[in-house]
Amino acid sequence: MADILLIDDMPAVRRSIAAVLRGAGHAVTEADDGEAGLALAQSRRFDLVVTDILMPKRDGTAVVMALAEAPARPKLLAISGGSGALSETDALRLASLKADATLAKPFENTDLLAVVDRLVGTMREGR
Repeated sequence: MADILLIDDMPAVRRSIAAVLRGAGHAVTEADDGEAGLALAQSRRFDLVVTDILMPKRDGTAVVMALAEAPARPKLLAISGGSGALSETDALRLASLKADATLAKPFENTDLLAVVDRLVGTMREGR
């Protein structure tokens, strides 16, 4: 089991991703924007941070860049569906320089779990 911080400003998306991760046996802490997520990540250690890129207050790229330089660096997964003015590819491009993996929304649950398993390795219980 991994301790995961999930940062996404869309409540329905965040709840859905959190449910998938919890169903796979992970502990999940949720934050609704990059500012709150970064504060959580700086106050305690997480094995993995999953962050949306396009968010208010502080975007996911700023979160990735800040955490990539942290002394106890968590694994970083950047996710994005883009916006009307920006494609998901463009939204993920800068984050991909420092993130360990990226996923474009929408993604399949199996794809999410495969990336999480690759990033956290054998931390899950029962393996």
